[in-house]
This record gives sequence, structure tokens and C-alpha cells, in this order.
Amino acid sequence: MIPRSLIFLMSMILFSCEKDDICLEGTPATPRMIVLFKDHENPQAKKEVSELLIRGLGLVDSLTSFSGDSIAIPLRNNYEFTQYEFTLRTSSPPLVSDSLQINHRQFDTYINRACGYKSTFVFENPFQYKITKDEGWIKSVEKIRDTLSDEENSHLAIYH
Repeated sequence: MIPRSLIFLMSMILFSCEKDDICLEGTPATPRMIVLFKDHENPQAKKEVSELLIRGLGLVDSLTSFSGDSIAIPLRNNYEFTQYEFTLRTSSPPLVSDSLQINHRQFDTYINRACGYKSTFVFENPFQYKITKDEGWIKSVEKIRDTLSDEENSHLAIYH
């Protein structure tokens, strides 16, 4: 026979959870920046990159290998800028790198206790500048949207 106090304790535990204790799948989260890679000679056309290494400067464990024409990358939510180094494997020279700094402001929206905050980023003017001074593979960068609030639209275009 189970003591009444144990039944009472178990029922208190079961009924003490609130909907804010669990962050449900599909709850809006801080979006990542969608970057398109485009052909600098034909700006309307997407142009894939192969064997691109992306490293977030000042970010822990942020080395990503990528091939394709678009990628989603996070912005730093504890600084007013994010720096990335984009290293492209080519035939000659074997590695060509460019670094970009994206300047942004951050606005946080409280979701609930379990999910915490969702950040929205607004790109500053100037929103970016190339850190690399020598001849790199990136020809130009274009801001497509001023505000980063979702992952459904592109935010930045890199022409190469």
C-alpha cells in the first residue's frame, strides 16, 4: 500500500508544471543571417562556392566547411559586431581568405521562462566593411535587408 503522503507528493509534482516550463518546438528563436553567394559578373545569378571554410572570429568552435550558394550563420548577441573569415580553396593560390565585419544593433524580445529571449538584429550604417586589405576572392558585399528577424529571407549577398 502506498502512503498518502507519497501520493500527495507525486500529484503535486505532476500538476506543478506550467506551459512556460517547456520550450515547444516551433517557438521562434534567434534567427541566423542568410548569406547568398552571387556571381559578380552577373549580379542576378547565384554562384556556388566549393570547399569554403567559414570561421567566426571570437567565436568558440565556429569553423564550418561549406559548399553551395547560400548559408545561414549566426550573429554575436553579446557584441555590436560580428566578424567572419571566409577561406576559399582554389587552385592557385591554394587558399584565399577574406574577412568581414558586420555591424549591428540587437533588440531582445522575451518569449517565456523556458525559451528565454529571441533577438532581432538591425544592421548599422555602415553595416559592414572588409577587414582584408590584400587581394581576396570577395569582390563586393550587399545588404539585402536592414533587419534580421527571420530565416525565411536572405539578408546579405556576397559577390565573387
